[in-house]
Amino acid sequence: MSLKTKLSCAAGAVAAMCASVNAHAQSSVTLYGVIDNTVEAVRTTGANKVGGNVPMAVKDSSNSSLWGLRGKEELGNGLSAIFQIEYGFNADTGSGPSGRDQFVGLRSDTLGTVQMGLLTTPMRGLGGKLNFIPGSTSIANNIGIMTTLNGVQTNLNARLANTIQYTTPDMLGGLSAQVVYSPGEGSVGPTNSSVGGTAGKPINGMYAWGAGTQFARGPIYAAYAYETRRGQALLGAGAGLSGAGSAGMGVAGAGYSNDYEHRVAVRYEATWLSAGSTNFSVGWDRLGSKGIFGTGASTGSGETYRDAFSVSVMQKVGAQDFIFSYSVARPLKCSGAAQFGQCSDAQREHTGAQQMVFAYHYWLSQRTMLQAYVSRIHNGSFATYDYDVNPVVTAVANRTPGGSPIGVGLGIRHSF
Repeated sequence: MSLKTKLSCAAGAVAAMCASVNAHAQSSVTLYGVIDNTVEAVRTTGANKVGGNVPMAVKDSSNSSLWGLRGKEELGNGLSAIFQIEYGFNADTGSGPSGRDQFVGLRSDTLGTVQMGLLTTPMRGLGGKLNFIPGSTSIANNIGIMTTLNGVQTNLNARLANTIQYTTPDMLGGLSAQVVYSPGEGSVGPTNSSVGGTAGKPINGMYAWGAGTQFARGPIYAAYAYETRRGQALLGAGAGLSGAGSAGMGVAGAGYSNDYEHRVAVRYEATWLSAGSTNFSVGWDRLGSKGIFGTGASTGSGETYRDAFSVSVMQKVGAQDFIFSYSVARPLKCSGAAQFGQCSDAQREHTGAQQMVFAYHYWLSQRTMLQAYVSRIHNGSFATYDYDVNPVVTAVANRTPGGSPIGVGLGIRHSF
């Protein structure tokens, strides 16, 4: 082989290597995570039967600790491939992992973004805007009041499996929207739910869809979201409100539930104080369920829903955050065959609840925060609301109506 040929081959190898390096340089993968641990003391008071209160317990709690990988590859002409793989874990016990957002998709500067996988829907994403607790973690958040039906999760605030989501590009300098759909994949079980049990005959099959829109410009953020999960059969599966030993709504074991939710959140940041900014958040949520009620399907259909409202204020002073939050869930509204049990004339007016939270954050750095808080939920005599994260009594069926949770916590949160 001549010297000229050898030099040509060497130049070709270098060019190929450079092309490979350039191709890899167009991709980026980021490792990230959160470790959040608190020591909490919790108990309940005010239960409407003797022995129904839970005595004080002290526990070390892991508040939505997680790790994940996020990646992006530039494909040219404003188009990029994106992915995310995220898992939760329990930093207090070392158990896990549990699946969180996991998807692959395409993002276009002009056409918007398409994602497929296990996703945070517009409804769930808006839940974090209802308070100023990072990640809506710990008993200091108000999600237990704002996203449940008398303490029961219909999972409309949960991630949605088997999902396709489209997000528009930015419009009009801050306006965007999303639509989301999950086909349910022909299942007759509660596929979009963490609740166990055997579902009854679904109406129109099990599927879910939702939509959201938000406007964010300067100090103003305003958003609306809607979602419905059809044929979940959560209440009919013997879970939640119809669980054994609960106050119960008597949902038929062979029934179904079509569940829906509307949510609005508005935030505003004011800087009129020289000491630091003041942030305001107000929210409204309507959560309901339509289903077959009674001891059998022949009893007929019914509906129950409730409205909830919240207001939160955060005053920032240097490295400190002072937070106050007040939330209220109105009593259940019921119609049709739902008007007994918790929806009877004697009980439904006493199914409301209120929550007050005082929280304090001190930021040692942009990634490390110390936190302290006190949180109190006051339940009506037939209400069973509890904290969404680290509830005093996990199973709704085991909660005594009227038992009101109260707790204090102290901990540290670190992001990487």
